[in-house]
Amino acid sequence: MKSKGAQMKLSFGMIFSIILIIIFLAFAFYAIQQFFSFQGQVTTSKFYDSLRKDVDEVWKASQASKAVGYLVPSGVSQVCFNDDSFENVVLYKERSSVGQYVDHLEITQSICITAVDGRVKFLLVKNYSDALVKVERQNE
Repeated sequence: MKSKGAQMKLSFGMIFSIILIIIFLAFAFYAIQQFFSFQGQVTTSKFYDSLRKDVDEVWKASQASKAVGYLVPSGVSQVCFNDDSFENVVLYKERSSVGQYVDHLEITQSICITAVDGRVKFLLVKNYSDALVKVERQNE
């Protein structure tokens, strides 16, 4: 009869160990998912900060044309520039979009730049008579 009790304790210990392993794996997957989400937020923030810096640089010049390229978060298919008073630059993903307003941009018609390998490239142009910076497609 003692052997049955020993077998029962061993079975309970194994079941408890399996449950702990499942809990640790679930927590690890959750932590990895949060890390990738945070990475996307950082890349989005860095994109907008770099764009604002470059637009301001071109806007302060009397005349300028600057080819720029930026990393975009994974899953972003295009970056669109719209004539919107709240969000004139929008990153489009498959199911969602993230937009912000960038000062000193003149957008007379909507233009979308397709992301290739996680990067977008376009031109920031300001002519001598212009008050604001325009976005143009880059010819490659």
